[in-house]
Amino acid sequence: MVSRKEWDKLADDFEREVCDITRETRGNQIAKIMRALPVSAEKSVLVDLGCGLGTFVERYGKLFRHTFAVEHAPRIIARAKTRLARRGDISWLTSNIPPAARRIGRQADLTVCMNVITMPQTRIREQMWRGISQVTKTRGHALIVVPSIESDRMVERVAYGTSRAEAMAQAPDGLVDRGGTRQKHFAQGELHDLLADHGFRVTKMQRVFYPWQKEGLRKPRKAGTRRPWDWLVLAEKK
Repeated sequence: MVSRKEWDKLADDFEREVCDITRETRGNQIAKIMRALPVSAEKSVLVDLGCGLGTFVERYGKLFRHTFAVEHAPRIIARAKTRLARRGDISWLTSNIPPAARRIGRQADLTVCMNVITMPQTRIREQMWRGISQVTKTRGHALIVVPSIESDRMVERVAYGTSRAEAMAQAPDGLVDRGGTRQKHFAQGELHDLLADHGFRVTKMQRVFYPWQKEGLRKPRKAGTRRPWDWLVLAEKK
């Protein structure tokens, strides 16, 4: 798990170093989902678990009556507060997800958690999935983005010439080395099972693409129209 201190070091270079999927995705999948959700600017509550610089809150928070924005790195959340200083409808929490979930309680009509559940430790990831469940109302929704193991295997084949069989055999547990740090990547079926275990029904799962540069690569010649992607999941709390 990236420590709070290490994450805080990225505060000044967040835009360059971190894949902010709300800002960098190619296409309008997130916007389409938000337009279709039954939320109200007079009644609904948004909880963003791992808000980073507040990109999602900035873009979509006005669709809600109130927002809880959670980020465990003090310097990063300080930047987010500065960026959105004119907004009076946001409660900022400098916290990890489990204690924030206990503090907020079951208030969210929409819970957002984007590229946060990536730790190699199963126990920590389980706490985060539980936190999403704890803050989401019955019949509320969760909008989750996580790294895709299928995408990582595509990158291996296209960029490095790894055979399909070799790529499939790599990282059977979904733990992929990213600059010396292991990061959890999820398979499509695995996500369905995890969300069901925490009381959710998946209503939409799709690829949300990002630039090759975020893989530390120029677009490979063999890539054609292929691009790396994360899984974007919308799930309803049962």
